[in-house]
Amino acid sequence: MADFNAKIKEQVVAACQTGQEEASEALSRALGNAMTLEVGEAGNYSPVVAPEEAGLAIVLKVDLEAAIFLIPASSGLLPDWYAEPDATGESKLATLAQELGMLLLPEDFMPLDFKAGKIENIRSGLKKAGCGDSSACVSLPLNGEQGSCEALLVWPAPQGDAIFKSTAAPQQPTDTPKNDPKLSVDEPPAAAPASPALQQPRFSSSDFRSLPHYAKSLLKIAVEVHVTLASKKMRVSEITELGIGSIIQFDKSCEESIDLEVGDQRIAQGEAVKIGDKFGMRVTNVLLPEERFISIKGKRRVR
Repeated sequence: MADFNAKIKEQVVAACQTGQEEASEALSRALGNAMTLEVGEAGNYSPVVAPEEAGLAIVLKVDLEAAIFLIPASSGLLPDWYAEPDATGESKLATLAQELGMLLLPEDFMPLDFKAGKIENIRSGLKKAGCGDSSACVSLPLNGEQGSCEALLVWPAPQGDAIFKSTAAPQQPTDTPKNDPKLSVDEPPAAAPASPALQQPRFSSSDFRSLPHYAKSLLKIAVEVHVTLASKKMRVSEITELGIGSIIQFDKSCEESIDLEVGDQRIAQGEAVKIGDKFGMRVTNVLLPEERFISIKGKRRVR
């Protein structure tokens, strides 16, 4: 597999041109505003092309890097709910991210994870995501009934998730005079913050860069992933009687969840979805490894 870097401009442009019609439909469905997407030129990323304003950012994680699709808020194409979406809005943005990941990127670089949300400043957000001289971008003009703009697709972003991190400084507590009569004498003192040495570091599964080198190499191993819609056991005599037009009936309902397997192990369950003219699976439940208990029998003591 080739590296996901700025050298694949032609491949990205070709993928955008192939999927631009379906991408237009996906954007129109999710954002509730009929629009068409066009494909402009690709080039090296420069902060000058990124506007200093709020907008919608969609992070498409590819291996240890990410591509970021951006729509500025001044376009008039974003609905009011995009800044604080409810459960329905979050589902729409998640589906949009999945569709754009399959439609705007080459097949060799299908995203492994997605994230979408509002950012306060597109230019500074891309800087936080690590986009710089080694990144590339494609201009994707968007035209709709309520406005138009120049959307951007920027890659690679080494710290894609960082685009959503706020740079606002934490509020400092106001000093209260010690002789203030309003203070309660019986009020217990506030607990001292835990020492940094004693705090447990929080590890994010998406922060692969903090892993040691040998662990990163394991993440690049390609494994076969199977999605099982249904299964059934049949006699050999029944199989030999199968022909063109034969219908096999399964005991499983079409509304039940489907299984995602790696090797012979089930790792997740989900539901079938249609992404453009392709078939996909939306994960609804990640399964924990099966627990095994082994009884240990000790020798009896003889008195």
